[in-house]
Amino acid sequence: MTPTTDVAWHAPPADLARALSEPTLAALDELGVIAADGDDASAFLHAQLTNDSQGLDGHRVQLSGYCTAKGRLLAVFEQWRDGSTICLQLPREILAPVMKRLAMFVLRAKVTLVDASARWATFGLVGPGSTQALAAAFGVAPAPAATALVDGVRITHLADGTRSRERFVLRVAADAAGDLRHRLNSVAPVASGVWWWSQVDAAVPTVVAATQEAFVPQMINLEVLGGVNFKKGCYPGQEVVARSQFRGQLRRRLSLAHADADDLVAGGDVSLRDREEPVGRIVLAAAAPGGGMDLLFECPLEYLESGALHVGGRALQLRPLPYELIDVTA
Repeated sequence: MTPTTDVAWHAPPADLARALSEPTLAALDELGVIAADGDDASAFLHAQLTNDSQGLDGHRVQLSGYCTAKGRLLAVFEQWRDGSTICLQLPREILAPVMKRLAMFVLRAKVTLVDASARWATFGLVGPGSTQALAAAFGVAPAPAATALVDGVRITHLADGTRSRERFVLRVAADAAGDLRHRLNSVAPVASGVWWWSQVDAAVPTVVAATQEAFVPQMINLEVLGGVNFKKGCYPGQEVVARSQFRGQLRRRLSLAHADADDLVAGGDVSLRDREEPVGRIVLAAAAPGGGMDLLFECPLEYLESGALHVGGRALQLRPLPYELIDVTA
């Protein structure tokens, strides 16, 4: 499934149930890659994105955001270095306009931006036993938060969610995807909605077409997840992001919830009982094991304890985040 509008993620109930009890492997064809090449590639991206592009090495994958001058996110990337190339992974549905906007600011810099999506294959591996499956297939499984490069496969160990365990992303050259599948042939293949449910469950946001320019990075916890470097130089929107951080204006945050619904979409409204205007917005939604949908949403912190938040008249059942909301600049 590769949605282009009204993004929501679904998967067969059997696939979702598998991810709670065994390793599962999902092809993530809905993700694309922008490749930045040239002598000035790292310096150029360093001046455009919220994270440090100049400190990247071949064994690290990091989150990073791309903002408007008003500090609103146009995209959230997974960013890594492949030789002399810096790769930015994001949903395919927004790749072309994001790359076009980045290219507007290249000017005299020695950097070339291309759509390299066809060069890469990306897989999500999630479920109990995934670490053991990787060790059997590749001889190693990276420690939490680490990335290992084994036989051309870049394996990143992500943080667990509240229910999703042992989460990995595997990136490989597209022509080697068949070999990767063969090496992991004991792992059950599942729909990509399983992986996206694990992202929701781990409270890891992304930006899609319906939510572009809707959030300052802190509104979706991007800085807590390591996606904002407050010590680097300027980038578009940096003053707004810094002001939000240092002047105590972090009143809106990303939260995790469940709803008895099957039609929630990114960009949908979150409402408060007895109030006409929406108070928040859905960031990402996915079908959950056992029925209904889990969702990430942002709204003012003051409404979280009200018990009156709902989506389309269906109550939100709040769930704790799998990480602590800390002040990364303290």
